[in-house]
Amino acid sequence: MKLPKSYFENLSTAKYREYLKLLPNMQEETVRSFFMLALTFGALSFFGIFAINPTLSTIVDLKKQIEDNKAVDRQLTTKINNLSSLQQQYNQLGSSLTDIYDAVPKNAEVPLLSAQISALAKKHALTITTYRVAQVQVATQRVNPKTQSFIFNLQAHGTYENMLTFAHELANIDRIITVESMEIAKDTKTNELVVTLRGRQYFKQ
Repeated sequence: MKLPKSYFENLSTAKYREYLKLLPNMQEETVRSFFMLALTFGALSFFGIFAINPTLSTIVDLKKQIEDNKAVDRQLTTKINNLSSLQQQYNQLGSSLTDIYDAVPKNAEVPLLSAQISALAKKHALTITTYRVAQVQVATQRVNPKTQSFIFNLQAHGTYENMLTFAHELANIDRIITVESMEIAKDTKTNELVVTLRGRQYFKQ
């Protein structure tokens, strides 16, 4: 039922107060509304953290794994490049390594050295009159291989220049040989120059 506007103007004070009591308390309703709204947002935030936190943790872990995998990949790439570079260097040194291995043979190889010295003397027109090789010690076990050596001595006739050239080339053949002593003298009987040479040959035992 719609009341006329003049109805409230004719109300007594007591009647007017009774009507006011029937009206809702707007302030309490507002506070209650804000309180419920705050509780709602708080509940959403609280449960949202629990719902999102596992996802965030998963994202962080995955990102860390990706970074770790990238670091490992960089290290592997570096190692592969280094190995490739070493392989190229080894291939370039192939012939040089063969010469190095031949310079220090795995055993004494006395007959081969004797043949080389004989051929070298013949090349420089020297006549070998004496050639001796000292006793070569041969190890029975090769658990700890090490460098061994033996001494050889020779005497030969020829010219002074040929003797010097022979000694120089002997020290530079493909096997490591050191000329420890060399003496050139004249044979009183034949009046020829005689070279007396002492050398050392190395090998891997």
